[in-house]
Amino acid sequence: MFRLTSKTKTTTEYEFTSIGPRGEIRKTILFSLIEYNCYNLAFGEKDVQTGNVDDNINSGNNDHEKILTTVAAVVETFTTEHPEAFVYAKGSTPSRTRLYRICITKYWNDITDQFVVLGLQNGQWQHFIQNQTYNAFLGKKKSFEINN
Repeated sequence: MFRLTSKTKTTTEYEFTSIGPRGEIRKTILFSLIEYNCYNLAFGEKDVQTGNVDDNINSGNNDHEKILTTVAAVVETFTTEHPEAFVYAKGSTPSRTRLYRICITKYWNDITDQFVVLGLQNGQWQHFIQNQTYNAFLGKKKSFEINN
């Protein structure tokens, strides 16, 4: 379960709670406008003093699959409200970027029903291909037309 916590012209923020062996840990998902219709996706724990989202923290709550599933649900909600938006995602480390690729691959059939996904490889954006190494990802909700 997640909830919208803040929305401005350039940022949209959601929160949810990670529950595991280390207790309840509040997580934040932040969409920040990079340029026209392109938003950076960041998620992690919010620093109470600075208000910044720290995406380098590994809370060790043994629920990374649930966290990534929640992030995917939030992306779906965000892009439903912003159907022309591109969502840019890159892990804070190469291993996290690899984890994102693994999750995209695992849920590929569900993702491609709703989204077009690109991967950044050698400085070039290309359609995502499973089991390829990428430096970042870009997704956009598919537009559907109804023909009578």
